[in-house]
Amino acid sequence: MKQIIKNKTTLLALILLLGFFLRFYSLGAESFWLDEGATGLAIKKYSPLEIIQNVREKGQILPDYYAHNDDLPAYYVLLSFWSKFFGTDEFALRAFSAAFGFLSILLVFYIGMELFDPKTALLSSFLASINLTLLWYSQEARQYIFLLFLSLFSVLMLFKYLKAQKSRFLAGLFISNALIVYSQFSWIIFLCFEGIYILYVSYSNFVKHKKIYWQLLALFLVLALLYIPIIGKAIFSKTDTVRLYGRPDIRQFAEFGIRLVTWMYPSEPMRQKIYEFSFAKFSLFEWLLLLSTAALLLLMMAFFLIGFAKLFQNRNIFLFILLMMVFPILFALTVSFLHPIINLFSIKQVIYVIPAFIFAVSFGILSTKKAKTIVAAVILLSALPVFSYYANPDKQQIREISQYIPADEPVFLNIRSAQVVYKYYSGEKENINGVTSVDELKNKLKDKNDFWVILTFTKYSDPKGNIKDYLSRNYMLSEKKTYFDVEALHYKTAAP
Repeated sequence: MKQIIKNKTTLLALILLLGFFLRFYSLGAESFWLDEGATGLAIKKYSPLEIIQNVREKGQILPDYYAHNDDLPAYYVLLSFWSKFFGTDEFALRAFSAAFGFLSILLVFYIGMELFDPKTALLSSFLASINLTLLWYSQEARQYIFLLFLSLFSVLMLFKYLKAQKSRFLAGLFISNALIVYSQFSWIIFLCFEGIYILYVSYSNFVKHKKIYWQLLALFLVLALLYIPIIGKAIFSKTDTVRLYGRPDIRQFAEFGIRLVTWMYPSEPMRQKIYEFSFAKFSLFEWLLLLSTAALLLLMMAFFLIGFAKLFQNRNIFLFILLMMVFPILFALTVSFLHPIINLFSIKQVIYVIPAFIFAVSFGILSTKKAKTIVAAVILLSALPVFSYYANPDKQQIREISQYIPADEPVFLNIRSAQVVYKYYSGEKENINGVTSVDELKNKLKDKNDFWVILTFTKYSDPKGNIKDYLSRNYMLSEKKTYFDVEALHYKTAAP
């Protein structure tokens, strides 16, 4: 028995070491992208108290830049305190997420121990440590991996309370869920899942032992009351994500399914070949990357189906996995089809379904006689996608552009949110402006004979290229600088 415990501890330590390395390696190498820029500028500009005040009065962490009212303060307040000790650069702000991403691996292990056995718990934590979607959000200065940690901690506290009914577990459950309530509106889906599961176990316990978990039910009633001040903003959000992303379609379904398992981060030349369907021009490495990603996806999906089917033999575990994974996906889909402007169907909004998926995959793999071979195949197939994640840029290189353009020259960005990340790097200067249309740009260009225009995220901001077309017809292009997914164009008034 001692040897078993020793081996389990050693394997867990190695998994945690791997997870720590993957989450902190090259953490500050890439520029902040648009959404991270909003986080960075808010933390630079406002104190924790001012963040709370901005959200309470205007529903926004950056009210000077955004009109919608869908921000909540908990993540930003905690990150602001973190920044007092560690700073506000890319590494420091992303390290907050990386730390919670690392701790989430440990929570996956402990939940696996509650649901299954040491082998399943260890394999689940290993798969979580190398999951590229969890890794990506662990290296992003946004709230999603922090919320994943809170979700997993809440689930663990729930299991502990159901076993022992001790007040410290109830307190942990309440604190984690209270932070969830005031961190992200879409996490109401998670609380609904957890509430339904609690109703189920309460009913089952009443049928078997004539006992109801009154304290647990009261806790969720209090959590529901916490939603009262903010539920209106959640339902009547002004953020039109349907306009940006459309209703869920085949492409979004495919992306969601792939991101449960992995993702592919190709080089810029490979991206271009994919966009042009020029697969005949692929190099050997590019073919290996594509095929290993596809094979990993098929392998993991197959063992998810095997594991999910075998879990049916244990009704309690099957129901928990079903509720934690299938219920949030169906909920997000329903809202995305019925709500006039909100599309919630993206993996980041229900990221806690990934651990549920991983539990089923691990159970499926370990139910076969060739589990070691399959795990070795997973490791082998994961190598190139993980390597490409670190080797290739995936975030708009606004930092590099801001360092290239002279500080005092007029700069116009073709999407308003891009000015936020640009100002994070360059300071809040009046010569930096975001625009949303040709007409708005025309008004701002009055009396401007020499200026820069930065084009990024054009598929959302200017898919038809109207801004660039207008500039090419009315101004002279004197300089062009291109970085990943960012194009800086220097224009001057054309000679008469």
